[in-house]
Amino acid sequence: MLQPIKTLARDHPVIRALLLRALARVRRLAHAPPGLYALCYHHVPERHRDGFAAQIAHLQRHGRFVGADEAVALLRDGTVCAQRHFLVTFDDGYADTVEVALPVLRAAGVPAILFLVADWLDAPPATPPGPYADRALVAEWLAAGLEIGSHSLTHARIATLGDDAAAREIAASRNALEAALGQPVRHFACPWGVAESDYRPGRDPGLALGSGYATFFTTRRGVATGAADLAAMPRHVLEPEWPLHELDALMGARLGRG
Repeated sequence: MLQPIKTLARDHPVIRALLLRALARVRRLAHAPPGLYALCYHHVPERHRDGFAAQIAHLQRHGRFVGADEAVALLRDGTVCAQRHFLVTFDDGYADTVEVALPVLRAAGVPAILFLVADWLDAPPATPPGPYADRALVAEWLAAGLEIGSHSLTHARIATLGDDAAAREIAASRNALEAALGQPVRHFACPWGVAESDYRPGRDPGLALGSGYATFFTTRRGVATGAADLAAMPRHVLEPEWPLHELDALMGARLGRG
């Protein structure tokens, strides 16, 4: 029953908006359980700067923002469930992540991690939905004290690759980014991030952790509560234009909890 409703909401924006509006009547971030809530953004265009800032401010009222390295430490030592924590992540490396999102994050004092496709750093795709951050923009991101991670070597669908090619997408991307940027790369975000269709759960997280990453991020919604989540980190995919009640509906818990 639940999956048909999810499919209907995904394919029909008006129905999705109505369902989330209804959910927000009974769910609030203020009642969400403690743990780590990782947020996954892609584009943050200028026209949605204010919406993104409003989301960050809304989340700040309900928890503490942490960087990826700190999140790992909290998960490993078991203290992550002392309160709600939020981790901001960006996939693909779009230019507006630095040009638009970074000033918002700086103003709010919020850390974040940018997951880069290694081969796109110097040779980004010529087709939309770019443009992508070049080395100068990535340097600006790093100069602000924020983190970078790998989003694979070529943005391939790793589940479709043989073992050697999958290992190359994961491990070689880390080596290439570290060599290009002079920064450690400790975190991996799987392109698209859905188990079975985009990565093989029995193989790819192990390849990542075995090659030196501390995490393997997915797009499975949920809250991380301990070290066991490091090999399949949940993330909530968000869009900066979504109204605040949708964040409550997606990440909150029923009224009366918390």
